[in-house]
Amino acid sequence: MNQLDVLAQHRDELLLAEAIGWLHDWQKCIDMKIASDWSKGKTVDPKKIKQWQERGKFLKPGNFSQCIESIEIRINEHSGNLKTIIETGRVPSKAEKSDKLLEWVLGRSHDSAHIEKELNDNENQAFSTDWLSSPFGWEYSQPDNLLENLLNQTKKGLTSNTRHDLLNALGNVFRKAWGDNRRPINEVMLWDWSSIVAALYKAELARYVLTNQQRSYTGIAWRLLSIRVNGLDYLLGVDGIPDLLARQALLKDSWDRVQTLLEETYPMALEVYRDENGPVFVVPDIKDLLDSSERGGKKLKELIEETFALGCVHEDLNLAIAREVVPYCYLDSTPWQGKAPQDIPPITQHVQRQPVTTTDPVWLQNLWKPHTADICTVCGLRPQGPSGKAAERNVCDICEARRADRSQRWATSETDRTIWIDEVADTNGRFAMIVGSFDLTHWLSGDLVRTLLVKEPNTTNGYYADKVAKNPSFARLRRIWETTRRFWHEVQDATLQALSDDRRRLKIYLDQQPNLGPFHVYDLVVGSTDLSVVWIPPQNGAAGYLLTADNLGYIARQLGAESGIYTSPAKAAGFVKKYLCEQFVKNARQPILRNPDASPSRGYANLLAGMRITKVEYQPNAYATAIPILAEPRSFLMLVPADKSLEVLKQIKAKYECEMGKVRDRLPLHLGCVFAARRTPIRAVLEAGRAMLDREPLLQRWQIKKVDRQPGHVVLQLEHSGCSVQWQIPLKMGDGTTDDLWYPYFFLETNGDDSKADASNRRAVKVLMPQSNGKKVDEWIVHAGDLRIGETIYRWSSTFDFEFLDTTARRFEISYDEHGRRPRRTRPFYLEDLDRLEELWRSMTRLTKTQRHQVIRTIEATREAWYGTDDNGQSTTDEVFKQFVADTLAGAAWPKGQGWNTIPAKWRDELIQAGVRGDLADLAELHLEILKE
Repeated sequence: MNQLDVLAQHRDELLLAEAIGWLHDWQKCIDMKIASDWSKGKTVDPKKIKQWQERGKFLKPGNFSQCIESIEIRINEHSGNLKTIIETGRVPSKAEKSDKLLEWVLGRSHDSAHIEKELNDNENQAFSTDWLSSPFGWEYSQPDNLLENLLNQTKKGLTSNTRHDLLNALGNVFRKAWGDNRRPINEVMLWDWSSIVAALYKAELARYVLTNQQRSYTGIAWRLLSIRVNGLDYLLGVDGIPDLLARQALLKDSWDRVQTLLEETYPMALEVYRDENGPVFVVPDIKDLLDSSERGGKKLKELIEETFALGCVHEDLNLAIAREVVPYCYLDSTPWQGKAPQDIPPITQHVQRQPVTTTDPVWLQNLWKPHTADICTVCGLRPQGPSGKAAERNVCDICEARRADRSQRWATSETDRTIWIDEVADTNGRFAMIVGSFDLTHWLSGDLVRTLLVKEPNTTNGYYADKVAKNPSFARLRRIWETTRRFWHEVQDATLQALSDDRRRLKIYLDQQPNLGPFHVYDLVVGSTDLSVVWIPPQNGAAGYLLTADNLGYIARQLGAESGIYTSPAKAAGFVKKYLCEQFVKNARQPILRNPDASPSRGYANLLAGMRITKVEYQPNAYATAIPILAEPRSFLMLVPADKSLEVLKQIKAKYECEMGKVRDRLPLHLGCVFAARRTPIRAVLEAGRAMLDREPLLQRWQIKKVDRQPGHVVLQLEHSGCSVQWQIPLKMGDGTTDDLWYPYFFLETNGDDSKADASNRRAVKVLMPQSNGKKVDEWIVHAGDLRIGETIYRWSSTFDFEFLDTTARRFEISYDEHGRRPRRTRPFYLEDLDRLEELWRSMTRLTKTQRHQVIRTIEATREAWYGTDDNGQSTTDEVFKQFVADTLAGAAWPKGQGWNTIPAKWRDELIQAGVRGDLADLAELHLEILKE
């Protein structure tokens, strides 16, 4: 029997072993509840404790089909009782002495997964809390009744057929359960601990099944396997959002199939990371694992590629991803043992791999053998057609079917969303792509995890990281990337909710059945503009109709509606409906419908020639004017109306400052915004957004100009190269009273002089600071509350950038040099500048629109006249030019009662500096030219 077949034969036993890993520490749902009550001074009734324990011991009544005591597991000649294995394995010191394989492998897995338990059992009891924490020190409330929830959620037995139900149930509870309720190790959830133990336990037992070789307790090791593609290349290489969303569904289905292959079909692995480029799994420590074969002789690598190729938008395998993209499999060359805090799982090595997107050349050659047509404009691989509808749109049948499938779901089952740019665009006909990214490089490598402390540095605990810093455990690393991914998903959900209103679509009925492609988009000529509509074919006996796929506020505006109408979604829909009824129903005007994708050679014929519009109705479903594209741990992309973009950006910034504010110097957030007109080729917009994601982490030196210590936080005024920002750093935990001794630390520049840290008089720790060149240097971190004026700190700067694609070629101007700067003098801005820029523009709006244009045009024209078009920063340091800017602003026609001198002195100076740097020109472009305020 071949190796992989052995795994399949032991499928039920290995999946039961995985369940043991997930469940091995379930008692935390009792233990932490009791500890929480004790921490709050409550008296815990011993009878209640016994009741919890009795209920938990059986995971019953009525929730599991069998008691834990009665479940036996057998792998080859090794067997054991589930209850005994769990009770022994969850205590590594006890498990190591056991002579039973299933017990000491679980103990070893527990030992390697839980190195974040830096505190001894009775240490830091005074810091017990009922708050949960993120890995970045943001605390939020803890729900009650964890055990009750666990019992209520787990309603099926421990069998392989209920794996998904069990994991979903445990996820609902364990994600809200402590691993430990003592600060600051209350940030790793039971879900994170359990997932890593389950992964390690399952993988080692799978290795034993494959090799029949038993290892010693200390000899156990594991490897990571990643299956990677260049996800952004594949996702963003399209000409339309429906095509992109179809590719998104293809990739997700492909990764899900690979996950099932490795986790269930041949149960050897568990997924521990996933982003847009693919997943990472814990797998057995077998050097030639990818060469393991099944009965048919296919190697694991081939099976992974074939399984990936089956990914489809629906169960129709004719629409599968096939060999359009071939994933790259990377298996660790050396094993990971997890024996010590310094032995960090090499996740970052896998995450940083971005293979070039490749297509199977043999598959491609076979596709073209019988064809001579032009190449498909969507996939760039297959020949166009052969169907007439696909050839008319210059695409292949596969891409056309995927697009139609996505459009059909929009029209029938996902009516509260949109997939059309025209529906996202604002009443000016413009939309924005919001781009966001976190730099997790040094977090997943474990370097920056060591800047988070587990004990307050002092004479007793020491001043070196090995004494007081947190360990970058596997569970902690998982918690970090899951937190950033959840951050983006919550941003996505909040934006969709915020951009939902009472707008409606219109259904347009015809007197005849047109020869149109089902769920294809067309342009209906309406007055001086085109209205995007989708043909919904007859279904279930109901007549077909054209469904609008446009912002009816924009259409109403083009048709001459007043602002009070086109700015109200409901009124705009009524206005357009009335217009259509009067023009096409009442006056029987000939409707003109064209295919926007038709090539000039095929002409732009009226597809409704000889037909009439008979009726126009409202579709009852409201929808959100936003299109989510990507929400992964490191990257975020979303389309929103241009006039809502700044509000979305401000909400993201506020959420970041709230949840990551204590580590903002080490976890930079980069935000960008690409603006475009509604009919701008989406490929150009996507390429511009991709360029904004390609930013290297920027470590900079900032001088502390001011320290304002206030109750609960400290305000730092920082300056770098003439730029000044203000930070408010929280110094309390979630209860608002406990001092945060562990998270808000800054790298202090000492130039090798340890005395500058003044560690004996303030909270300071010496750690390794990662450099952009991959090296690390010894440096001190100092608590934010102990920083002093005049000191210099290091930080990875967060930035904000924007660009308006007035031409598609403008996307090529988005690039960043080694200093993180663009060819444009002012961009990118620092993220903190969003507040400053908003206040500056608020002051400028005191002037009339004409005066604003005139003032800014005068400043920029003088800059060019004095310093030329290639000004290399001379204007920003010239005191004469600064005086000119000040005089120009002061001499503007400020309205009575709102004159120049009524602006606070601080903001007058900020306006002058903004004029000197060119920020005012950027603000005018953003607010007047792009947003058309």
